[in-house]
Amino acid sequence: MESLQKALLALNKADVLASVDALIEGRGAARAQEAVDAIAAALEIVGRRFQEGEWFLNELVYSGEIAKEAMEKLNPLLAASGGTSKGVVVVGTVLGDLHDLGKDIFANYARSAGFDVIDLGVNVAVEEFTQATRELEPLAVGISCLLTSCAGSVGRVIQDLSQNGIRDETRILVGGAALTESFANDVGADAFAADAVTGTDILREWIVD
Repeated sequence: MESLQKALLALNKADVLASVDALIEGRGAARAQEAVDAIAAALEIVGRRFQEGEWFLNELVYSGEIAKEAMEKLNPLLAASGGTSKGVVVVGTVLGDLHDLGKDIFANYARSAGFDVIDLGVNVAVEEFTQATRELEPLAVGISCLLTSCAGSVGRVIQDLSQNGIRDETRILVGGAALTESFANDVGADAFAADAVTGTDILREWIVD
């Protein structure tokens, strides 16, 4: 576990994947959750480094990609062991916006923290958010928007959830370069996250609630 954490904090993908293989070899699901916990703990340190200005976006992106590859090895074992998810989170970038970097980083971090992330992709129509929310009953819906010209779609998603009577059944987390905390309050979102680390921390708080 210590080697896994050190390798991730050193941004050494080969060593991270080798450590995961060594942990699960011959023991499979019995150690998979421990490996996930180790990855999550390392990413919390990455997050602190990023928020304190010690690390920058490149390190944040790459650590998330490494964690994603590690989780691809671990997720089948977790499913086989019947491990419980911390909650379902639906994410997507609004209609008209094709940017996925911020959304993808957040999805990687949330998955590594133990959430079951359903990624709707980019250019997602209002109705798709509503349908996924109705069918999956997620803990939260994460709405990303990087273009100011598309920011109005964020409010329309929330409005459509309300009109369909399912707004109160989930939390709404919004983020992206086009948005602010003030904007989030104006459109009725539950929270604004300036980065993936903050967004994942908010999800953890909502579990407690």
